[in-house]
Amino acid sequence: MKMRLRLADTIAWRIALTVGAAIMSVLALSVLFDHLAGPSTAERAELDRADDAIRMIEAAPPAFRQRLADTITIADKAIWYPSGTSIAGQFDVARLHELDPRMAERFRGTERGRESVIFTSTDPLAKEVAFDRISHPNAYYMAVQLDDKSWVLFIANHRRLGNLLPTRLATMLLSVTALILAASLLATYFLARPIRQFADELRRIGGDPRAKPVPETGPMELRSAIAAFNSLQGQLRKFVDDRTLMLAAMSHDLRTPLTKIRLRGEFIDDDEQRARLFRDVDDLQAMADSALSFFRDDYKDEGATVFDFAGLLRTIADDYCDQGATVSYVGPDRFAMSGRPFSLRRACMNLIDNAVKYGGTAEVELVCTQFEISVTISDHGPGIPVDALDKVFTPFFRIEQSRNRLTGGMGLGLTSALAVIRAHSGNIVLSNRKEGGLTVYITVPIIDKRQKAIE
Repeated sequence: MKMRLRLADTIAWRIALTVGAAIMSVLALSVLFDHLAGPSTAERAELDRADDAIRMIEAAPPAFRQRLADTITIADKAIWYPSGTSIAGQFDVARLHELDPRMAERFRGTERGRESVIFTSTDPLAKEVAFDRISHPNAYYMAVQLDDKSWVLFIANHRRLGNLLPTRLATMLLSVTALILAASLLATYFLARPIRQFADELRRIGGDPRAKPVPETGPMELRSAIAAFNSLQGQLRKFVDDRTLMLAAMSHDLRTPLTKIRLRGEFIDDDEQRARLFRDVDDLQAMADSALSFFRDDYKDEGATVFDFAGLLRTIADDYCDQGATVSYVGPDRFAMSGRPFSLRRACMNLIDNAVKYGGTAEVELVCTQFEISVTISDHGPGIPVDALDKVFTPFFRIEQSRNRLTGGMGLGLTSALAVIRAHSGNIVLSNRKEGGLTVYITVPIIDKRQKAIE
């Protein structure tokens, strides 16, 4: 039986892989730069040739050494300095105090253990050399000591990769930074993708306890969070179902005594008292039916489909105008939206009806962007007290405190509208207009890519 090692897909493991990949990339790049920044193959060959030239100069009599150095082609210039000269003495001091230990270390080893000094045009030692530093500001120098304490100086006008340490470091740091950023962005994308998918699923659900469970995908920690969310959603679904059954039973049980009261009311001789009793019975029946309809969340039983949302708003406005109300619509002629058309129609009608009832008119404006749609419903009524702007969405809350259903309603219109809009992952915000009246601002994000303006 073969054993297969399977690593757990966790966020911690993904982060560890990301950091490990970044470190390995940095190390690989460091090795590459270390190889490129040091002497290249051609440079090492030239250094071998320089070692041979040094041996030839060392074997020649002192009178012929400079003439022999002039014939060397491995550098742009070669100079021999006898022992005891001023610059030879400075080389003796410089070899004990390396001007550029890092560069010297890179070149060392080819000179077969000879004492050497590596420096550049910016070092004070270069001022002692008879060389046109103005024409060749980037030249570099290598002085090698012979057995008789004399020195041979090789001068090169440039290096293939450049000899300035700041330039080399800047190039290396920029490359390492770019590599780490690229690896981090790529890894972060794969790390964040399942989280983004989870967020998209939550927006799709929109707080609907009857929605399908979220697929459990991604790292182990995220799958655990999704499983916990699905479990919570299941408990909420059971709670809503139990609540709906209880309210349905209460509504059904209330009908019998209300019917009995209506029948017994027929025996009341006082017509005025009988009419009041029947009106109270009708109010109780309407309250029971409205509460049952709201708590059942009938809008969530409707399936989502693609429909013309702009046409829906225009139809509502035309219907109110046919009834003599002043309702205007501003916006695109057509806009395809994925959602529950009948629920959205009922929610928009509740909001427009409130604007007409309390403000006399309703101005509806639809704005569609790439990411969301927004509907603004404005009126010219008295508005809503500031401290009640949020309370009006509470079930059975009414600013008009009378119990008359014709003036105050049941206090469920705005609550039901908000529930419908939030089921579409949107929101409703109320604000009073400076010139008087109320503005209802509805926003719904565009989740389905099929939603688009229709020309």
